Amino acid sequence: MITLRPMEDTMADYTALHSWFLEPELRQWVWCDEKDEPDVPLERVIEKYGQRIKHPTDVFPYFILQNGEPIGFIQYYFADETTIGLDMWLGTRQVRSKGHGSEALRQMVRLIHRKYPAVRELFIDPEVENIRAVKCYRKAGFQDVQEIIDEEGARCLLMKMYLDA
Repeated sequence: MITLRPMEDTMADYTALHSWFLEPELRQWVWCDEKDEPDVPLERVIEKYGQRIKHPTDVFPYFILQNGEPIGFIQYYFADETTIGLDMWLGTRQVRSKGHGSEALRQMVRLIHRKYPAVRELFIDPEVENIRAVKCYRKAGFQDVQEIIDEEGARCLLMKMYLDA
C-alpha cells in the first residue's frame, strides 16, 4: 500500500534521502543542488531539507511509503497563488515501474486540492529523456504542454494538470 507522510526532522529520513541521491540510476535525473554534482554529503542534505521541514514556507517535502517504509520522495512548491510545482522520485530500482509513482502523485494531487482549494494548476518538468518519469506522470493524469530548457540547460517536458473548482 502506497501512502504519503511529511518528511520528518530525523536522522532516518535524512539518511534515506541521502542514500537516494547516491543511487546510480537516480543520479542521472535527481540531484541535491546541481546536476552532475559529486557525492552530496549527508550534512548538506540535513542543512537543505532540515530548513524545509522545520520552517515550511514555500517547499513542502514528503516521503512516499510502501507499507510504512520510505521508498521515495515527493515535494510541492508554490509558483504563484494558483499554481504548484512538483518534484518526485522513487529511491531504488526495485520499486520502480510498479505504479507506485503514479499512485503517489494521485495522492499528492488530492492532498493539494483539499489543502489549497484555490490552486487550479499543477506542473512537473522531467527531462525529456527520462522516459520512465514521463510515462509515470502521464499515467497520473499530467498532460504534455511543451519542451523547455531548465536552469541547468537540460531539455525538459513541461507537463500540467488542471484542477476543477
